Amino acid sequence: MEHSLQDTISLLTRTPAALNALLRDLPETWTFRNEGENTWSAFDVIGHLIHAERTDWMSRAKTILQFGETQAFEPFDREGHARGSQGKLLGPLLDEFARLRSENLDELRALNLRQEDLDRRGRHPALGTVTLSQLLATWAAHDLTHLHQISRIMAHQYREDVGPWSRYLGVLQCSGHSAS
Repeated sequence: MEHSLQDTISLLTRTPAALNALLRDLPETWTFRNEGENTWSAFDVIGHLIHAERTDWMSRAKTILQFGETQAFEPFDREGHARGSQGKLLGPLLDEFARLRSENLDELRALNLRQEDLDRRGRHPALGTVTLSQLLATWAAHDLTHLHQISRIMAHQYREDVGPWSRYLGVLQCSGHSAS
């Protein structure tokens, strides 16, 4: 599949509503539990997404457009969400994520990107040369990764309760990417 900016924006637009529908007003037993030591809860994932909206996607897009490969992106603190989420409630965090995402997508649309812009290259501090198109596709895939992760975290809470059916529930067999 060839990357389509319009499809990417369409997907990115839907993520806040999907998270809101899945998580808002659930008891904290659902949103604060994780999959074990060194894993995240749904609450942590929302904090991570907020942190990424503030410090990752649009700042990197602007770095590519302004500096190309001459300036590497600022490294992303994958645990940076912990400070920003501490002591907050999930509902306001969901609202904050929706607001930040809307603002970022408005800013992205205002760039009026053309194919030659999407082909522009930047420099990731660990991955090396990347294109703006790859960054934007990664933003969408990142959302999908965390939607999957939240589903897996929540299903994990039923791991004992489902008994022998667990072998038929792929979400309970999936492992990996728990903290990112």
